[in-house]
Amino acid sequence: MTLFPTPPPGKTGWPWMATPPSSAALLLNGKPWPRISVITPSFNQGEFLEQTIRSVLLQGYPNLEYIIIDGGSSDDSVEIIEKYAEYLTYWVSEPDRGQSHAINKGFERSTGQIMCWLNSDDYYLPNTLTTVAENLAADTGNSAVVGHCVQVFADGRTSKSHQGKYENLQRLLEFWKGYQMHQPAIFWRREVFDKIGFLDEKQHYIMDFDYWVRMAHHFEFKNIDRELACFNYHDGAKTGDGFVKYSQELRRQSTTFWPPPFKLAYWQLKLSMINHLYCLPLVQRLSASLSYRTRRVLRAVSGRVR
Repeated sequence: MTLFPTPPPGKTGWPWMATPPSSAALLLNGKPWPRISVITPSFNQGEFLEQTIRSVLLQGYPNLEYIIIDGGSSDDSVEIIEKYAEYLTYWVSEPDRGQSHAINKGFERSTGQIMCWLNSDDYYLPNTLTTVAENLAADTGNSAVVGHCVQVFADGRTSKSHQGKYENLQRLLEFWKGYQMHQPAIFWRREVFDKIGFLDEKQHYIMDFDYWVRMAHHFEFKNIDRELACFNYHDGAKTGDGFVKYSQELRRQSTTFWPPPFKLAYWQLKLSMINHLYCLPLVQRLSASLSYRTRRVLRAVSGRVR
């Protein structure tokens, strides 16, 4: 291989270091490291794509299968991919049916015992893949893992850490109480994929939520108390509207994930959602309005007393 590509001018720190670190030890507990398949769907995200690629390759992970599926980008994405082509297992740039389809194309080509996808505007933190392998090796008995995720703001605001946590399927369905399953920091074993299959390509916003629910019907997630990945928050991202469309889609489709209406659990979820999304906000607004009016009355009375 040629010398690993140098970072663009002015780029410092992770993942812009000039050369890959030394690989991890050749063996994990006396056995070869499990192969990890990372799939990156890409479409016109050249502004962030190189950061994504370097964060994967600079892991120094000894058994990496990295696949990039580009949807026929018209910006500099292909040029960036070609820059790292010899370090990739496979890449292609051609029209597709959207993000879910691109990820599925990558899954279809993958061979790793551990699987995941990393969007082209997200990136891994150092030693993420070794941490994942240690927790998802065959002898651990674990099927999937969830880590913490860092939100990085394009406008320069201070980054924000989001806790990743799985409790149970019931709590996952109650997304209105706080959603803690952050896609870039979730990994699973191939047995999971063999059981639940590909992403639902009809989903544009919530294909990740749909996938976690399908997983949770058959497998448990192990929580890793560590930041594993970062996601760039910017206007061009699908969730760059403050997750408004994502949340709207979750609400619109929520009952499709629930038990059937003749089950008590369906109505428990229904009442919980109505309470958290409609009743509590209404009470808070009324309380705030009442407090404002009360303050005005008190100020008026105080003025007359003087």
